[in-house]
Amino acid sequence: MQNLDLGSRAAEILINRGMDSILQTKRYLNPSHDDLHDPFLFNDMEKVVKRIVKAQEANEKICLYGDYDADGTTGVSILLHFLKSNGFNVTYFIPNRLITGYGLHTTPLQTLVDEGVGLLITIDNGITANDQVEFCNQHKMDVIITDHHECHGTLPAALGIINPKVPGSNYPFKELCGAGVAFKLAQAISIRLNVDLDLQNAVECVALATVADLVPLQNENRSLVFLGLAYLNSSPRNPGIRALIEASELTQLKAWHFGFVLGPKINAAGRLGEAHHIVDLLTGSDPVKLMELAKFLSEENRKRQDLELAILADALVLVESQELNKDDIMIVVGENWHSGVIGIVASRIQEKYYRPVIVISVVDGIGKASCRSVEGFNIFEALKSCGEYFSSYGGHDQAAGFSIKAQNIGTMIEKIKNYGESVGIKKHLIRKIPYDAIISEDEITWELFEVCSRFEPCGLGNPGVQFVIDKPDIISMGTMGKEANHLRLSLRNDIKGVGFGFGDFYRTQPDLALTGYQGVELLCRLDANEYRGNKTLQLLVKDIRLNPIWNLETAKRLVKAIVQSENPGALIDLATDNINPGDLHLLRETVKHVYLILGNASGSGISVYSKKNPDLSPFHFLMACEVLREVGLIAYGFKDGLLFSKIIETRKKKDIQNTKLMIKLKKMISER
Repeated sequence: MQNLDLGSRAAEILINRGMDSILQTKRYLNPSHDDLHDPFLFNDMEKVVKRIVKAQEANEKICLYGDYDADGTTGVSILLHFLKSNGFNVTYFIPNRLITGYGLHTTPLQTLVDEGVGLLITIDNGITANDQVEFCNQHKMDVIITDHHECHGTLPAALGIINPKVPGSNYPFKELCGAGVAFKLAQAISIRLNVDLDLQNAVECVALATVADLVPLQNENRSLVFLGLAYLNSSPRNPGIRALIEASELTQLKAWHFGFVLGPKINAAGRLGEAHHIVDLLTGSDPVKLMELAKFLSEENRKRQDLELAILADALVLVESQELNKDDIMIVVGENWHSGVIGIVASRIQEKYYRPVIVISVVDGIGKASCRSVEGFNIFEALKSCGEYFSSYGGHDQAAGFSIKAQNIGTMIEKIKNYGESVGIKKHLIRKIPYDAIISEDEITWELFEVCSRFEPCGLGNPGVQFVIDKPDIISMGTMGKEANHLRLSLRNDIKGVGFGFGDFYRTQPDLALTGYQGVELLCRLDANEYRGNKTLQLLVKDIRLNPIWNLETAKRLVKAIVQSENPGALIDLATDNINPGDLHLLRETVKHVYLILGNASGSGISVYSKKNPDLSPFHFLMACEVLREVGLIAYGFKDGLLFSKIIETRKKKDIQNTKLMIKLKKMISER
């Protein structure tokens, strides 16, 4: 705190996120170019650079063979711009997603051989292309693979492989995206040739690709995105990205915009078979043409969104009709779905059901699939377990894809489900949302907002700072939006909150107002809301729940099980009900307090929800009643939703603490 001028809450969050030294924390809070690793730490980098320099000296034709997504096209653009600027004889090829498909294929490779290409450099692909690399070798075309995907089996017999994930790699960071690996190659060539690399232009491109490709924003990735955002928010260099920002009507960029605004527009071209437009955008210089391209990509993205919505609707019908949501791994098979958008459809289904999802589109007897997983379940390893059924496959632990003959789909489905069972997939099917600290609503200030801002850029692997609000004093709650599917709330300190997609919470909790909104727990981020020039602090609700002990029916069920069972711990699954055992503790003082409430009621019916006793949950109220009944102090029952009680007069002193129910409850809690 002293060294870095931090408040206690900021220091707590940093430590919770794994910061264990001043130096590490300085690098996290203030990334710089010095944090970038030496590109020659890649095992084959020296050999690869020598071969590329040799190609320059001989004016040998080089071809960059990329992928059609934002990562691959951006990686091609970075290396193409650098090599052309330094006099290399270089061209590029990006396969059409709808015709050629992902990765290296012999037909375009034969064309490159016929065109006299002597050196092929892959970008964001090639690590599993053993047969295709052998084809190139037979035709005297050297291959350098730059990739970041997982390796499996024997590596291709390429002249050199630049991939941080190859076995035995000395590169200190394994999670670069494909464009990041291409950038490291450009760095290495510039060092050996002692020529300038337009670092700002390259970093702006890498930053965009890194977020768009969903690699973790940690270590070198975070530094690259931090630097890229700083450049683009001050004086952007790449004219294509500048045009795309302008066409998207953005002012101040955050990493979020890379992933949800700019990235989808770049990906849309590849999904619809026009990935070459991205290279034109990122390497061009004519402002008029670049703006036309940026607007074209925006329109293509709109078409992609329409297509995605139609296919998603069809897929969800299949999910419901076939009850696929009951499966641990959801596999949805459709006919003639556009292969360019099934990855997004898989993501949408995964978000809705929180299951690993595989979406397969079958066209002319061939299935093409995109896979999305959940935290803790490696979908790439799952594919490896049935790799013999695929024509090709590849990917990461959280996202992958494959091609398969239609007749093999049924057998593959059975085998991959068996794999899921064998590795205990069920334990990964509970959505876990991280938070950084538990705070009170008094801490919701602009000062805390500024603390949270220091953790940017945020994304996968470095989520935005999130808090659990400890007992928020909610004074109102309701829904908003045309379909009332969003939540709005107000706290007593005039802080507003919004929860997109949480309208159902309000509609399905009829007793919320009765409780005075007690028992509601918020998981949220601090957000700045600007409207008509007025900037206010608000809560962005990321999750909301009512503590189950505040739900009357759940409370009745819990109390009944504890009263009637000799071993309630075996009967009640607290995890299934999402109940924290510590919340069930019943104090002697609470029992005494309930006794006084019942005594003051004078036999009248009362609600278990009392605004005069806002900290008393229905579970504790009913459990206290049962303890009082056990020791013979009251009789009680329910009628028309109200609790009626009768005080039983006695002069005997009652030992509440050692009643059978209190002992049973303590034992059940301690066993959890």
